[in-house]
Amino acid sequence: MSLPKIAKKKTPISSKQKEKNSKLNLRKSPSQKRAIERVQYILDIVADLLDEVGTEGLTTNLIAQRAEIPIGSLYQYFPNKHAILKAVGQRHLERVNSMILNFLDTSPNKTEWENLVDKLIDAFAQLYKSEPGFIPMWSNKNLDPELVSIDRENNRAIANFIAELFFGVIPWMKKKEEMMVMSRIMVEVSDSVLSRWLRERQDSALADGILQELKTMLKAYMNYYIQRGSK
Repeated sequence: MSLPKIAKKKTPISSKQKEKNSKLNLRKSPSQKRAIERVQYILDIVADLLDEVGTEGLTTNLIAQRAEIPIGSLYQYFPNKHAILKAVGQRHLERVNSMILNFLDTSPNKTEWENLVDKLIDAFAQLYKSEPGFIPMWSNKNLDPELVSIDRENNRAIANFIAELFFGVIPWMKKKEEMMVMSRIMVEVSDSVLSRWLRERQDSALADGILQELKTMLKAYMNYYIQRGSK
């Protein structure tokens, strides 16, 4: 199963927008295995640096120094820092989508929807915890309009997945579209709380409590609609 696609209207791209896109995209797309591996190596370095210095402390000189490559080699692939951050962000979200697809492949049991909520939050928590640079990157996404746009589109796709996953749990809902606002709220709340959970992981008791309360909150939210019935 693939994530639902969001239809977009095609509009002409202005020369100004084309110039902006050229500054945010890969300068050249790697096609050979060695070049692909080089780009992924650079992105690995950047993800680790994000955990160390954050987005504001990240510079192309620092990346080149840590990667032990000439600055010119870095610019062969990325025109600037923002293009690098965009590539890291896209890779993060590709891994989120991959996790979701793997979750769907397990054919979850919807009759035990409360356990399903727990497992879903645990899966997202594991990804947030294990993905280098994830929190520094997305905590500062508002500084980059391009990242805001990527994040918004991805959250819409995840909300579609949530609606697909839990459709049928709420008996009176006859169309998945009726769940879209509800599922979007679940995604946005979970994203915010998991970000806080990750920052508080040094206090294991507090971190565990945050994760448990998120699960309780989402299950209470869904149960409200199950018990309420249709308007």
